[in-house]
Amino acid sequence: MIINRVLWIFIFLNISDFAYTQGDANLLLQYQKGPDINRYRKWNFDLNFKAVNIGPEGDAATPKIGYAFGGNIQYKYSRSIGFSTGVGFLSVNYQYDLKENRTYDNINYLSFPLAIRVFPTERTHFETGLVYHYVIEAKNSEIVNLKELTKNYNDNIFKNAFGWLFAVQYNIWKKFHLSLEYRFFKNSTLSNNIQKNNFNGFLLGIHFLILSPNRESP
Repeated sequence: MIINRVLWIFIFLNISDFAYTQGDANLLLQYQKGPDINRYRKWNFDLNFKAVNIGPEGDAATPKIGYAFGGNIQYKYSRSIGFSTGVGFLSVNYQYDLKENRTYDNINYLSFPLAIRVFPTERTHFETGLVYHYVIEAKNSEIVNLKELTKNYNDNIFKNAFGWLFAVQYNIWKKFHLSLEYRFFKNSTLSNNIQKNNFNGFLLGIHFLILSPNRESP
């Protein structure tokens, strides 16, 4: 009796294994799909260009379209979680909405993000993290430095600042992705200045991945 039970269990396990194998084979024949033969690429790189709509907080100025570009390095810890960092150029533009001041400001930064990425699907990821903004140049459309008679602001007006980003990115075609990002960054501001160091706004970007996001398992 025990031998018969063992024999039936052996037969059942072999039939189940055969059925499972046949299922994958049929799936591969019918849909050209089977068990996952690809794995995520741990390291990748992207180049990006973004339209920028960022301005100072408050009602004293209105944002104008700027631009940003740069590159990112991505490391995927797993198929669904990753990290990214990089460097970018950010141009912030806005116009003052004051009776006595209708001039434009243009501030150029180098930005350094450090973010975590979550991949809920193969084509989509969400991202949030810290961004450091380093001021390269800040100028107005008119002369603001009376001592040197230039349009460049003095160094103590606009300051380097830490900020935060929230973004979503979607794969539209092959290695091309679209992104929508909200960003804010802040630093202390002299109370008697209309120039502010508190900024927020949106960036709309297109990204090109250098490498294919998947690769064949060895």
